[in-house]
Amino acid sequence: MAQIIASVFAESPEQVVSRAAKAAMAGADWLELRLDRWPLGLDLAPALAAVKLPVLVACRTPEDGGHFRGTLIERRELLGHALAHGAQGLDLELAETWSPPVTRTRLRLFMRSFHSFTGVPKELPAIQAKLHAQPGTVAKIVVTAHDLADAAPVLDLLQTTDQRASPTVAFAMGRTAWPTRVLACALGAPYVYGCIEPGEETAVGQLPIAMLAGLYRVRSLGTATGIYGLLGNPALQSLGPWLHNRVFRRLGLDAIYLPFETSRPEAVLAMLPRRQLRGLSVTAPYKATLSSVCHRLGEAAAATGVVNTLIDEAHGQLVGHNTDVFGVREAVWNAMRDTTVGPGASQEVGARRDAVVLGTGGAARAAVIALQSLGFVVTMLGRSLEPAREFARTHAAKLGSLGANLPEGLEPVVVVNATPLGSLGRLVDERPLPAWRCKPGTFALDMVYQPHMTRWLRDVAEAGGRPIPGVEMFLAQAQAQVRWFTQATLGGEELRGFLAGTAASERVALPV
Repeated sequence: MAQIIASVFAESPEQVVSRAAKAAMAGADWLELRLDRWPLGLDLAPALAAVKLPVLVACRTPEDGGHFRGTLIERRELLGHALAHGAQGLDLELAETWSPPVTRTRLRLFMRSFHSFTGVPKELPAIQAKLHAQPGTVAKIVVTAHDLADAAPVLDLLQTTDQRASPTVAFAMGRTAWPTRVLACALGAPYVYGCIEPGEETAVGQLPIAMLAGLYRVRSLGTATGIYGLLGNPALQSLGPWLHNRVFRRLGLDAIYLPFETSRPEAVLAMLPRRQLRGLSVTAPYKATLSSVCHRLGEAAAATGVVNTLIDEAHGQLVGHNTDVFGVREAVWNAMRDTTVGPGASQEVGARRDAVVLGTGGAARAAVIALQSLGFVVTMLGRSLEPAREFARTHAAKLGSLGANLPEGLEPVVVVNATPLGSLGRLVDERPLPAWRCKPGTFALDMVYQPHMTRWLRDVAEAGGRPIPGVEMFLAQAQAQVRWFTQATLGGEELRGFLAGTAASERVALPV
């Protein structure tokens, strides 16, 4: 069971006391005071006396990734002063040869640290052994992963560590590597570092304490915890962690769900601890790639040739499913039922009318199968048609080029955007079919769900169309994914409630 350490740069007595109070309220177990910026000569004792949490002190030079520019003697005197006046934890770099007189302190936690700011050294076990050379120490190993897959040696080290004999905290820094901090807790690491609030990080990748304690429940994680996550690029902005971690809490499951953003999905899949891996969501651009690693495909996955859900069955056998088909079908059906055909209507609402799917990738293929199941005649429009020709031929879908407008003579009842155009992180006014003005009553589903209302959907609404935000499709496919992950059935509105606090929890009133 990991304890949460709130890390803060100590700059003044008032600031320390204020941040300590917020850390305690957020759920921290320890307060790490980084003394790099503490004014030399200013007495630290009053601040330490006012802090209610146990305090761990560290002081790093620029060579260690810190800011302290005093002398070696001044650094040691500052740390010794903190220990003499109530600090109960000390973190020293591996190269530091000084040790405090333990008999004159209240020392409860002694860490020895190794940091690599350039990459991941090959000799991690040897480094770990050096850190543990002094009895009673906790080893802390921090490396830099330029891609999440680079962190594989860190997870390997944790999986082979006896935490009772050699307590070790190990994780990777880097924009996409922060999930290793949480994974370390699931692999038995005794501590995890976080910031008090966003923007106050003392190191790259620190999550807020409230998120560590709440959404990710790091204190309850351990080597029996089931691991789930999202493989994609991008993946960090996904709503999946907000939904699935709350589902696990609702169902009382010992499980965690994390975003795994990478350019090397097979490598990340291989590095995740197999005995704890239970399932994965898959998003662009890996839905087709990862279908090839599956030992078996479900019906929808076989029909589309792409997967968005992987289930790890006994003995590491991966089964691939596609819940996007269900998600698109339900989102379109619910919108048409509520506004045109009435609650008692048949689920085949297409009646051989036209529907259009923008895009030819994995998401587009799921949309084609879903719309055909509703009775529509489907045309796929894409910039690159060759990869989709075999799929279109097999499933009797029409193909056309994606331009600024719909091809002449095509008047669809439903249009689905299955491209990433307009998604969060791209140009705010980017949209497919920029010259298209839909006819009033046309249904338009955007599979992009962040932002909630894309520019394309706003254009549809202004023209009198019926926009269907991507979150409706996301929630519907998540229902099916939750069933595969947990064997439990939760209602769509309950899942929507799990997105409270995000923009996706909004509802959009369709025109009548």
